[in-house]
Amino acid sequence: MLAGRKSNPWTKVLAEFEEKGLERGLERGIEKGIEKGLEKGIAKGREEAAKDFAKELIRKDFQNEQIVELTKLDLVEVEELRESL
Repeated sequence: MLAGRKSNPWTKVLAEFEEKGLERGLERGIEKGIEKGLEKGIAKGREEAAKDFAKELIRKDFQNEQIVELTKLDLVEVEELRESL
């Protein structure tokens, strides 16, 4: 009885479906990872640029409140930058 048993045709379809799902999931995961990495990198770059700009404004005797308004840094960050110079 076992010798006459045929393999289930859905097994192959299911395996192909799972493989395609894994491939698409991996591709999507990589895309999302790159996207998030770029977003974080851009945000970090903007933050560093704002701090560099704030340092220049401090050197030119701008008031902390003016620097906060121009750079969108918070007051504590500006005060820390001022102390570090």
